[in-house]
Amino acid sequence: MIADTARSAMNQQFRIAGVVMPGLREMIALMVGGLAGLGLWEIWANVPTAIVAGGPLEPPALIKALFAARLGFEPSDVAAKALHYVTGIVGYPLGYFFLTRNGVSLGRRWNGWVWGTFTTFIALGIFAPLAGLPFLLLAWGGQLTVMSTIGHALYGALAAYVTEMMLDRDRA
Repeated sequence: MIADTARSAMNQQFRIAGVVMPGLREMIALMVGGLAGLGLWEIWANVPTAIVAGGPLEPPALIKALFAARLGFEPSDVAAKALHYVTGIVGYPLGYFFLTRNGVSLGRRWNGWVWGTFTTFIALGIFAPLAGLPFLLLAWGGQLTVMSTIGHALYGALAAYVTEMMLDRDRA
């Protein structure tokens, strides 16, 4: 009886203004998924990307340039790296959750890949030009763009997989 009540409560969705919001278990799963995805992304950004593009992907440098261009100051390396980690562990996973739980879905198999690829556009298509850098960094030859897109797609796929696996385990 108590187990049935707990299971039923877990399956209820909390909404604000009709938008499905994550509960505690979902937030934990999203953050663990985001951490796993970010770990894979960091390896991709620093090893294969450095070999192919001649140097690693540098999100803190993008963050520092964005702050300098838009707010007139440059955060420290530690603050910029922390912002990147918060984005990868909390921000992007929340974006994935809000879209996939509120009607924007291509199916479970594809959601993570598509969301991860879209995060490339957020970083290089929106933030890079706002920071005074070329759109998608294409003017720099395209190698960083390709490697970033692959890395972000891998990030999204792994983050979504881990998240959904944890949530499935909780539902069972």
